[in-house]
Amino acid sequence: MKFEIIYEPIPVIIIRDLFSNEVNKKILAESISNEKEFSYAVTGGGDKEKVSEFRTNLVAFYDNMYDDRTKSILLESIDGLFSNNDEFKETMASAPYPINEFAHTNYHETQVSRYGDQGQKYNYHIDAFDSKTRRVTMVYYFNEEPKPYTGGILSVTRSPIYKGNPIDKTQKVIDIEPENNMAIIFGSHVPHRVSPTTSPSDFNKGRFSVNCWIGFR
Repeated sequence: MKFEIIYEPIPVIIIRDLFSNEVNKKILAESISNEKEFSYAVTGGGDKEKVSEFRTNLVAFYDNMYDDRTKSILLESIDGLFSNNDEFKETMASAPYPINEFAHTNYHETQVSRYGDQGQKYNYHIDAFDSKTRRVTMVYYFNEEPKPYTGGILSVTRSPIYKGNPIDKTQKVIDIEPENNMAIIFGSHVPHRVSPTTSPSDFNKGRFSVNCWIGFR
């Protein structure tokens, strides 16, 4: 693993080579084999959940798919990273707030996203506001090589947002281009977006990511 820490304007950790090449390829193969489990993402909550132009990608909720988490290479690898990898845990514990809250968490959710067809995107949003179960967000990227898609840039900002757009245009935006086998970690309250993404229509040619929301229960 290779760590890069960004302190300003928002604490962000970038980790390259998060897993071995073998595990990375197995995670991709597993997601491709689960194609039928993916559906269009919804936004909102409760009776307000809906598919909209605000978010147009596909998602699969791996936590609900496997009763035995060791049957999924993705879930087993993420669980092992959080529980048993000392280098990862030490880096998180010494990271700027709120990323360092990871050291005290005991719960995480796991969702896989697939972007690509017809400019799929996710406008500026936050993963949680003052939520116990979502304190820290980790996004892990994986895809075929060479990269089969364009776009899909992750942008994070300190600016408040309204209807998917930053309000304070003076705030610096951090743009991060996804790389295969790379993870990005930031506070779940941080506004961020995924820019329009274009790939061939073949499912395996998309921009895949694991979205982990980490917190307390």
